[in-house]
Amino acid sequence: MPRDTVTAPMEPFTAEEEAALYDKLDRLSVTELESYIGSARNSLGNRALNASWRPRIELALARAEIVHVREEAAAALLAAEPPPVVVAPVAKAKRTTKAQKAALAEQAERADKGDKAESEVEESETESEADEA
Repeated sequence: MPRDTVTAPMEPFTAEEEAALYDKLDRLSVTELESYIGSARNSLGNRALNASWRPRIELALARAEIVHVREEAAAALLAAEPPPVVVAPVAKAKRTTKAQKAALAEQAERADKGDKAESEVEESETESEADEA
């Protein structure tokens, strides 16, 4: 691999270049960010790379790590949220037949008789308690 022949450090990013870099990094997915971070760390560890590139790579690496942490936190929040509740549609009520209506009326009548019987028992109990006192 040929060595980098530039000896003077590169100029820092201009505001436009830096904004473009940040926009590019913000659009990357988590896996692409992980790949980018790995490549940047590898470049910084490479002694064949001239030091003139170091400030730019370090700046990009710092921003990529910030974006990566932000994206992972957002993914964790989405995973922690319960899934939205889906309401199942209610089936239309079927028309009741005369036999079904009669059966429902009979059940209601039995329930009314049972309630009356319970209330009569309670009344007789309270009367007997009142007679004892």
